[in-house]
Amino acid sequence: EHPFGHTPPAWVAVILGGPALFLAGRAIFEYEVFGRVSRDRVAGVLVLAAISPATIFLPPMLVAAAAALVLAGIAVSDAARARRRPPEPPSPPG
Repeated sequence: EHPFGHTPPAWVAVILGGPALFLAGRAIFEYEVFGRVSRDRVAGVLVLAAISPATIFLPPMLVAAAAALVLAGIAVSDAARARRRPPEPPSPPG
């Protein structure tokens, strides 16, 4: 209703927690399929956690934009890494 109004702390938790949960789930998926965890995903979760206290003072639209920027940065990094390498075969741990 008010995208440029006040952002309650619960909203910040939802807006940033969703992408953090996605990144954590993707990291677990990568571990199960490829036997490794991408540093980019761990860094993304840490960045989202680090910016969460400061985003309480921002409007909800900017909080969502910050989350989108973190996810876009990870997507660009993944695309650049994939361009240099052939497709990776699955190699589950254990």
